[in-house]
Amino acid sequence: MKIRRFAIRAYAIAALTLMLGLVLSVRLNSWTWLSRSGSLIVINGIILTSHQVFEHMQRLRQSQIRRQSQFNRDWAGGEKSAFVHDKEELLWLSEKYGLYMLIFGTFIWGFGDLIDYL
Repeated sequence: MKIRRFAIRAYAIAALTLMLGLVLSVRLNSWTWLSRSGSLIVINGIILTSHQVFEHMQRLRQSQIRRQSQFNRDWAGGEKSAFVHDKEELLWLSEKYGLYMLIFGTFIWGFGDLIDYL
């Protein structure tokens, strides 16, 4: 149910973004605003399809906190990061950063030409 609400909200945001892009394009007589809204819709789609990755990262973080607290109670010295940070965590981290790169790149693709106006 939570995922369904998230999906409905994402579709509503995409529709509003499209309508805003159309209105701005017509009022400003510049159809570049429609393509800019398209890049925002793509970002919305990336977030929608990647929702599971973000939820999994939260579960991994909770698991890591539990493991870290177990090792903090240990009095023995030595390198414990291999026990706290496993390969699965590194895989999900790389996917998370890949998603951030997709979002950032899509935003620059749609709005990068406006940097001159800053």
